[in-house]
Formats: sequence, C-alpha cells, structure tokens
Amino acid sequence: MSEQPINETGEPDGSPFPPPGSPERADQQRIGEALLTDDGRITDTPQAKTAGIQALAGRMRSSTPALILASMGLVVGNDMAAHLGDSRYVLVPHQERYPSMGADVLHVDELDPADPRHTPNRAVRMDTEQAETLIRMIAVSELMGAWAYGSNNNVRVLALQQAAQEEFGLSGTLEWQVDAKTRFAVGLELDYNRDALRDFLRTQYQMTQEVLAARGITELLAYRALSWPEEAEQPQWAAARNIGVTVEARQRPLASWSADRQIVADWLEQRRGNGVILATRQPAREILSLPTTGMGYLGQKEWVALPGDHQATLDGMVSHTSPTAAVQQTAASAVSLGAPALSDAADGPPPAPIVGAETDKRWRPLPISQALDPADPLDSRIIRILDGTEAAPRWWPRDDSDYAIARRDLDFLGISPVQIKWMLTGEAPMGMTPELYQQFGTEMLAALQLDGIEPSQVDIRLKGTGAGFFSGIHKTLPREADLTGNPSAVQRLQEWFGDDQHRPLRRPYDAMWRLGLEQEPSDFDLDINSTAIIRAARDHWRAHHTDRYPGDFMGGHGYLDKKTVASTLPSLAAWAGTWETKLGRPLSLGVFESAGPFDATRLGRALSSHFKDTDWIIHRPDSPMAWRTPRSRISEPARSPAPGRPSAAAARSKSTTARRRPDHDRPAAPGIEQPPHLRRDPGLERDHGRGPRA
Repeated sequence: MSEQPINETGEPDGSPFPPPGSPERADQQRIGEALLTDDGRITDTPQAKTAGIQALAGRMRSSTPALILASMGLVVGNDMAAHLGDSRYVLVPHQERYPSMGADVLHVDELDPADPRHTPNRAVRMDTEQAETLIRMIAVSELMGAWAYGSNNNVRVLALQQAAQEEFGLSGTLEWQVDAKTRFAVGLELDYNRDALRDFLRTQYQMTQEVLAARGITELLAYRALSWPEEAEQPQWAAARNIGVTVEARQRPLASWSADRQIVADWLEQRRGNGVILATRQPAREILSLPTTGMGYLGQKEWVALPGDHQATLDGMVSHTSPTAAVQQTAASAVSLGAPALSDAADGPPPAPIVGAETDKRWRPLPISQALDPADPLDSRIIRILDGTEAAPRWWPRDDSDYAIARRDLDFLGISPVQIKWMLTGEAPMGMTPELYQQFGTEMLAALQLDGIEPSQVDIRLKGTGAGFFSGIHKTLPREADLTGNPSAVQRLQEWFGDDQHRPLRRPYDAMWRLGLEQEPSDFDLDINSTAIIRAARDHWRAHHTDRYPGDFMGGHGYLDKKTVASTLPSLAAWAGTWETKLGRPLSLGVFESAGPFDATRLGRALSSHFKDTDWIIHRPDSPMAWRTPRSRISEPARSPAPGRPSAAAARSKSTTARRRPDHDRPAAPGIEQPPHLRRDPGLERDHGRGPRA
C-alpha cells in the first residue's frame, strides 16, 4: 500500500514530490508495478487487455445494440446487431486465441467445410448466449482501441474526452482546438453514443476504485510526458527555471500517466521538438482505469487518470531539433488531430450564429419544363390542394407538425408542381423527371456491376427530402430569431411567409439553399446496402490504410467512410460524378451492410434511418429495378357504398389493365391506389408493350 502519510480525513497530505533517486520514488514505482501486473499475474499487454475487455463487457449496463452502435468500425457493423439471435448466421472470430479482435458475420450457407475457421467448434451461432458475449467483447475492444490509437487524435476518443468531462463533472480542463468538420463529427458521435460512452468510462472507474480500495492504495506517484513540435506554442510554465517547481499544468479530461519515470523519459527522448516530464502525487480517486480494468497500456506501465487539481511538478525538459526514429504508437503518442488550447480561456467558443453561405456555382439544378394538366383528374386535384380550394388528404406531403405543402412554398422554392405529382406517384423523386429516373437507376446498377457487385447483392434506397420533401426531425427550419446577423436570409424568409407564423417545422426541399444558408441545393441521399461491398472495402482498407484509425472505416449509424466508398467502387464514383453534373445536385453515397442503417428505435429513439416499409425503393433483390414499377403513395380511406351501386373505392380497386405477363410491372402495394395516369390501357399494352395511357 502507499507509504505516503495520511491526514485525519484519510486523504494524502499533499507533501512535495520526492526528489530524483529517493527511496520513496523507488517504493512507489514498485507499488505501481504490482498494481498494474496484479502482483505479477499479468505478464504481457494482450493478457492485460483480455482481462480488461472481459470484465468490462460483462459489467457494463449498456445493451448489446448500444455497444455495437458505439463501436462501429472496421470489425463492427450493423450486421452484428441485425442478426444477433438469428440461427441462420454465425460469428467467425478472426483469431482463436483473442476472439475480441473481431469476427466475420456469415450466413450458414457461406460456411466452407474446408476452412478450419468455419468448423463448428470455432464458428459461433448467433442465436446463442456465447455470440452475445463475444459481440460485447469485440465492441469493448474497439472502444478501448480508440484510446490506444491516441488520446486526442480520432473522433471517437475526442468524444470520450467530452463524455468524461460530463460524467465526472470536470471543469477547467485543457480544451482541444479542432476544425469545424471535426467538431461536428465529435458532436454527432456524442449524439449517437453519449450514454454508452459514459457507461464505458463509469464502469472502468468503478472497477478501478474497487481494486485500489482492496489494495489499500490512497495515492500513487505518476509521470507524464508532453511534447510539442519545434514551432508550436508552449505553455508559459514549460521553462527551465521551473524544473522542480509545482506548476498548474492543465490536463485533458483523460490522460495517461506512468509508474516508471524512465519509460516516460525514453519515450520523450525519441520525439523531435520540445518536451517536458510532469510528476505528481495522484490520489486514488483520480485514477480512472488500469490495463486490467480498461484503458491503459501495460507495456509503458500506464494507467488513465482524471485531471484533479492540475497541480504537477516539472520534473525535466528535453529539446530535440534533429530527426528521430519512429517508435511504437500508444496513448501517449503525438497528436495529429487538432491541438491544445493553451490560452487562459478554458471554455469552448460560443455557438456560432446561422450565417449566410455563398452559393457554389457548380450546382445548377435541372430545370423542369413539364407542367400539370388541368384536364387530368389527378393533376386537377393537386392544383386544387395547392391552391387551398380542397383540403389536403392524408397522403399529401406533410412534416411532423402536420404542415402541408402549399402553393406559396413551391413558388418560393422554385419547384414545379409536377414534381410533387411524380414524387407522390413514385415516377420520379424530387429533382428528376421520370425519364431521367429510369436512366439513373439503370446506369447505377451497371456501374456497380463494373465494380464487381451484382444486383442480387445490393439494396438501394433514396432517403431525405428528395424522397419525402421534408427533412427528418433532426433538422428544423430556421425562423427570424435564429437568423440574427443575417438580414438577407431574414428578408428571404419574409418573402416566403410574410408575417404568417403558420410555417413548416422541418426543412422543405431546397429551403436552406434558397434562403442562402447552405452552399448546395438538396442532394440525392442514396443508401446502398450491401455486405459484399463492405467486405470488399474492408479488404481495401487493410491493404491501403494500415496507418488510419480503424474506427474511421464506418461511423454514425453504420455508414462506410466516404473516401473508402470512392476507392472501393471507382465506377460508381464516376457514375455519381456524371449524374451530379447532369442533375445539378450533389449525390450522397451512403454505403451500409446488407442489414442497412442501425435501428435506433431499439434504443428508444425517435430518429432512426433503419429500413422502413415507407422507404423509396430504387432496387433490391426481391424488387429488382423497382423504378420500373412505381409505387404510389396516393391512397384513400374506404367508403361505404351507396345502395345499388359500387363505391368509388371499389371502382378504383378494379383492374384497369390486361392480364400481366410475369415480367410486367407489378401493381401498387396493397391499400395504395394506383393513380389513373399510371394504369395500363389494355389496347396500348398489346400494341406497345409497356406504354402508359396518353
């Protein structure tokens, strides 16, 4: 146990740090090493990591789906969540000795009797308790890997830093300066996984405190190295005159400290630039984790600690201006994502106001010259609804506040009413004509085939405002009060609505672009769901990106890294570029495993992008080339028929087409009315195959 004198409250008495070479330093190093190795029972890093993973996976309270979502990356995807409990799937660990390093999700039909990894004693059926235990261990291993890669150099670990600040109520910590893109990504990571990340940290802390209490340890002597590039700003206390002096060295919410000063000094000697060694008496209550209870690198005799009062002794300095040899990367490695904020202000910048965005001249949305025909019954009805002379039916596009599209919206947004018709009938999404939509889908499948992906291996859906006109519940249409300092956007908003406060809650198609708040018009948001693509991308990543953080492979609710999409699917990327030019809008290629985006409703969340019956299907194996068979959203409630005559609903339900051949278009889904202009004329079908009624 600690030999540091204890005051009347049972806390360390805050004595000065012992001088170099003192017996207390040697004794404290021995105590720290015994703690880290469990008195010699733990002999190497893999053994320590395995012990920590098993303990954490079993004790964390987060559900298994929540852990999967929090650990998405190179070895964790939504197939694990979607197929857990399904006897038709198995987990095949990458390594028999260390199964937490990852596992492939395979359908039983994919098992190869000649592959020793696929034998029954190694493949784990996903409807077993063993499978859930293994998945939890893999997920915990991936979370620990974020810290092992670097304490501040990937999005997930920056989210962990923020989660620690929230979980433990820390103030005055060292902030980290990152660009706007990284800041947004960290915020998104927290939006998805805040609860699981805090549970991950909280559980480590609880287990660590139990170990320390069982050993009677109240404090440890700890050492930490900090280094800066030659030209980088350094804190004022990092000066030779302060060696041996206690300084206030603000720390991040989480930081690695070592029991062995020599290891820290050796690490620093191999860095180019300037560096210091800090030493501190670390109260047990500040120690978050050990290698056997979570984060921490046994090879450098490290544990992870909270910042406490930020007081430390400057125990040494180095300065190197010549190239140095590369060393093994650990949690103490030099930071490559952002930099410490060394000014006195500990708080981050205030939220930025919504400002105008200069329009990107690349984007010139496709002009739509077609118009509604007042002589057509459906077109005439759409005109009446837009003009407010007929109440909007339940199938009319609305946001979740029940705001229905009106004429003024289309006028301001520059949208032809015929686009609303095409969207409702399924003939074309917003921003396209039916003819272009047919070509769009055909050429997309052809591009995927050039990249080695067969139509039977992919499910393609359109999401976002292009499919439903309004954005999801996570995007709100700004009001005047949100646009302080942006008079031009306020003026546009008033041109749109005037003083009328009856407005959409969510963002309509192209709204932010028309208001001058975004550089780009609304995009075509494609979900391309294919485990075959993800497997090819994993192979590509392992061959070309061994230096990148594996968690960046897949993020959010399970989407593949955008750059990896382009490099894995070059033909699809070229197709997307061609169609961006043709349509005058950006295309977003979201690539997921075949299970699709993660189902966040399993975690009790309202916002989720998982597969839904209402999705706009472009293609899927059981509905190939779905653009050929538009699925209308126009439906009417059944009405009671008048005596002696069929109801209008019954009349509409009668077939208006000749008997279909197997390869002909499917009828609308049950309960969905097929609009008159999409019904087949028997005579035309005989004469022209698939020609619609004129």
